[in-house]
Amino acid sequence: MMTKTKSEVGFLDLRETYLEIKEELDRAARRVMDSGWYILGREVQAFEEVFAAFCGVRHCVGVGNGLEALQLILRAYGVGASDEVIVPANTYIATWLAVSGAGATVVPVEPVERTFNLDPARIQAAITKKTKAILPVHLYGQTADMQAICEIAHERGLKVVEDASQAHGARYEGQRRGAIGDAAG
Repeated sequence: MMTKTKSEVGFLDLRETYLEIKEELDRAARRVMDSGWYILGREVQAFEEVFAAFCGVRHCVGVGNGLEALQLILRAYGVGASDEVIVPANTYIATWLAVSGAGATVVPVEPVERTFNLDPARIQAAITKKTKAILPVHLYGQTADMQAICEIAHERGLKVVEDASQAHGARYEGQRRGAIGDAAG
């Protein structure tokens, strides 16, 4: 059996995080349960309005998770069979699953070594006639180089779908993540 020494740092104590805001979370959970609205309803609408304002965008649609968000965005833009989507080679599997779930082909591109984010210099070489979108992922609270990525996309008529799942609140040139591309999840 492995024992924890005083010098070890625990992975993540969700109980401590919960206890910090326990009363607020419990009140919110009771409101939802008392309302009987477990999908949609006033709580989701309130979240959508507050989160859209926080991100500096006009609209927000609450869904179950980031995978669903990205997949729905890609499908809404008509991305599907025979299309390609450029994604970072080093991202969580959900980013790739969103692309394949929309029926498109994942085209991995290596990251910038310093930031671990999609490398704009390598995007150009990955674009083909089948490329329909670029899907940068903002990792570890660091943002991808959105100005360069959006310039490339604009020149080529491609959509930019930001995966901002790991960068809530992060900013790029004064704008929140998820507010620069065509859409974000």
